[in-house]
Amino acid sequence: MNSPFMKNLFLFIFCFVLSVTAHSQFLNWGIKGGVNYNENGDLRAIADGSPLKLSSNEEVGYHVGLLSEIKLPLFLYIRPELVYTHTESSYEIDDEKSKLKMDKLELPVLLGFRVFKIGRFFFGPNFTYVMNTKLSVPKTIESVSNVDSDDFIVSGQVGLGLNFGKIGADIRWETGFTDSEASFIQDNTDLDLALVDTSHSQFILSFYYKFK
Repeated sequence: MNSPFMKNLFLFIFCFVLSVTAHSQFLNWGIKGGVNYNENGDLRAIADGSPLKLSSNEEVGYHVGLLSEIKLPLFLYIRPELVYTHTESSYEIDDEKSKLKMDKLELPVLLGFRVFKIGRFFFGPNFTYVMNTKLSVPKTIESVSNVDSDDFIVSGQVGLGLNFGKIGADIRWETGFTDSEASFIQDNTDLDLALVDTSHSQFILSFYYKFK
């Protein structure tokens, strides 16, 4: 997923959403923020010449961003968002915790249904550009560096929300649709190569304020 095509696709979708929202006469917009409870895939490594496979543990991250809401006929709306997200997941190595940290720029485009004015149900794709991937390791292992990683991820979101005037909150679940991976190396021979499955699943709790 590291191809120029995917990067151009992300840019096209971003520009398209900006164009639609800028010309919509039925547009609300605002700011949002909240926490992420994230889990990535397995970490696979070669340690002391032997294969090693570790499962991911959930960790708490955060997100901040902008949202817009385009009203459609009936009870429908489209909600594009532009969000900076920091996620973490952990692995137990030598009875110590190693953390995978990722910084992302995300573009969810959600179709929503209004329920009894205050309720919301929504779902849709999330297009993600991974800006940074870092694996922190225990002190017993020398620092590692990122060799390569997939920087474009497509996932899906589904959620429920409540809206009281200009303020609201929602909770959503997200899972990755595409396979993605990051690789790391270090100088000594204890850990020659580590591959981390960066496809993810997470729960997201958000609070938002609409200016219009």
